[in-house]
Amino acid sequence: MQGMEPNLVFSIGSFLGFISMFYTWHKDSKKSTEKLARISVRVENLEAKAAQTDVVLQELLSSVQEIKVALAKIDTKLSGLEQEMQYNKNKYN
Repeated sequence: MQGMEPNLVFSIGSFLGFISMFYTWHKDSKKSTEKLARISVRVENLEAKAAQTDVVLQELLSSVQEIKVALAKIDTKLSGLEQEMQYNKNKYN
């Protein structure tokens, strides 16, 4: 390289640096795109699970409400039976 012009050496070095920088950027960009695609799939899966969880929670809430109504009816019937038993006990004593 003794006879080469310093500008030519500088130009070749700049060109190789640019190619190296472009290759690195492209490789990083490809990795970022792949990572973004994986994250996107995960988000979609989580959204689907969240929707399914919401449905299950609504069903549970509905079941709990039905149980509360049934317990209230049982409580009312038991209270009525207790009053009737107390009335009959007092009536025959």
